[in-house]
Amino acid sequence: MNILILSPHLPYPLNSGGAQGVFNMVDQLRHKHHYTILISKGREYDPNNIKKLKQLWPEVDVIYYPLWRQMTYPPFVYERARRVLLKKLAPGSRRLELELATRPYGEWFSHHHVNYVAKLIKDLKIDMVQVEFYECLPWSNYLPSTVKKIFIHHELGFVRKQRQLQGLVLTEKEKRLLEKSKQTEFADLEKYDAVVTVTQNDKDVLIREGLKTPVFVSMLAINTQSLPYSQSTGQLTFVGGYAHLPNKEGIDWFYSKVVPLISDEQLTLNLVGKGWPQSYGNCQGIRVCLKGFVENLTDVAYGSIMIVPILSGSGMRMKILEAAAMSLPIVTTTVGVEGLDFRHGESCLMADTPEEFSKAIKLLCNDPKLRKTLGENANIIFNSTFHPHVLAKVRDDIYSRIVHSE
Repeated sequence: MNILILSPHLPYPLNSGGAQGVFNMVDQLRHKHHYTILISKGREYDPNNIKKLKQLWPEVDVIYYPLWRQMTYPPFVYERARRVLLKKLAPGSRRLELELATRPYGEWFSHHHVNYVAKLIKDLKIDMVQVEFYECLPWSNYLPSTVKKIFIHHELGFVRKQRQLQGLVLTEKEKRLLEKSKQTEFADLEKYDAVVTVTQNDKDVLIREGLKTPVFVSMLAINTQSLPYSQSTGQLTFVGGYAHLPNKEGIDWFYSKVVPLISDEQLTLNLVGKGWPQSYGNCQGIRVCLKGFVENLTDVAYGSIMIVPILSGSGMRMKILEAAAMSLPIVTTTVGVEGLDFRHGESCLMADTPEEFSKAIKLLCNDPKLRKTLGENANIIFNSTFHPHVLAKVRDDIYSRIVHSE
């Protein structure tokens, strides 16, 4: 099967959960299907990463839509310039928060871009177009009707926005803008032949909200090595990039609300992920090591306690699976483990308030038997449910059903 993937990001290096999800699924199925990946964010062009990816995937074609073409499209330039200016002039403001949650997306669908993709589909005899990530969702409005098209919904946009703004008292106008954004998301989803969510929970939400498009579940895979439990040594680990708002929001909450309650434990937090400013290396009451992106997560995280203080967003938290692969005890919010088959007190500890979260960390610090039990149970779930071969088989079956559907 010839599959064209439309994505805003190159799935290499594996420096985000999204990149891991795309990379590992293609990696499992690239010998069975022919993939062409078109990257639409030209500013992320890095010839070294492309070269490394081609060495790993000689049978996969990677194409960048040229940045200069995007820069000749006025709506693209205006939208990006306006957003950058707002971030500089009003960082952390209510206006910016509302802007990120209610403004439309996909301002770079120029006539040339659309025709470029249509020509690729025709010339390469594409059987199916696979659209990845929320930024690319509007492609459903521009793809030819002659080709099957599916959307991989990594994170439900309207759920993330609602949770992101739940602390604000919205005006009636702001509520209408939020609802309009949700309706736009559903209108775009309706134009796909199928929507693929990464958790059963997200599928249930879409169906409950009335989406008529067929919805399938295909969980994402990771390539972290499955390891036996290793004794914790007073280390906490958080994995996630600064640019993903739920990560920043979660760490800010952890620093301001939870750390003051665990300062007597003399713990070290390894903050793993790209983009974290140096200011996040300073947190009164706990030692913080900014690790940045690391090639091998086990070098940093193995033997630690994984914390997942996520308050908003939806989708699948790859950091939970990475912890489970390494048999790490996990402290997470309910949102952080949403859609995954991990249970409080058996394979993780769930805590939604600062007091509960700090209590869970202290409990694990002082109970080595519980740490071992939670870590080993999480690893059992990982090996039985989230092995890459198992997940790839599910995705391949979905491909077949969609391509052969009427």
